[in-house]
Amino acid sequence: MQYLHAALTETLRLYPAVPVDGRCTETDDTLLDGFKLKKGDGVYYMAYAMGRMSYIWGDDAEDFRPDRWLRNGIFKPESPFKFIAFNASPRTCLGKDLAYRQMKIVSATLVHFFRFKLENDAENVTYRTMLALHIKGGLNIHALPRTGFVKV
Repeated sequence: MQYLHAALTETLRLYPAVPVDGRCTETDDTLLDGFKLKKGDGVYYMAYAMGRMSYIWGDDAEDFRPDRWLRNGIFKPESPFKFIAFNASPRTCLGKDLAYRQMKIVSATLVHFFRFKLENDAENVTYRTMLALHIKGGLNIHALPRTGFVKV
C-alpha cells in the first residue's frame, strides 16, 4: 500500500481537489518578506500551480512520478507547506487520514474488479479551476469487468 499512497499523493499534488484557497487577515500583519497586510486583506494561494512549480518540486514537477514520495519503498511525506492539498499547521484537514483510507479502499476495489479505457485516447483533457477542480467536459471512460476470478 506504500506505492498506492504515493500514487494518490502524487495525484493530489498535480490535481488538488481545492485548486485555489485563501484567507482574510483578522489584524494588520507583516509577512516574512516584509509585505504589509491590513485587516480584512485577502491572501490567496494556488495549490494547482504550486504542485507544478519546478522551484518547489524540481525540473520534473509536471511529471506524474509517485516514486518521488518513496524512500527505499516506504512513503515519506513532504512538509505540508510544500504539499498543500490538505492545508498546513492549525488548518490541516481533520479528515486527511480518513480521505486517504477512503481513496485506497475505492482504488483497490475498482482496480480489482475493472480495467479502464478512455473513450477517446486522442482527446486532450483540460480543467476548469473553480472552488473544486473540474474536468472540462467530463472524462468519458469505459469500465470493463476483469475476467477470470473465482466468485465467492
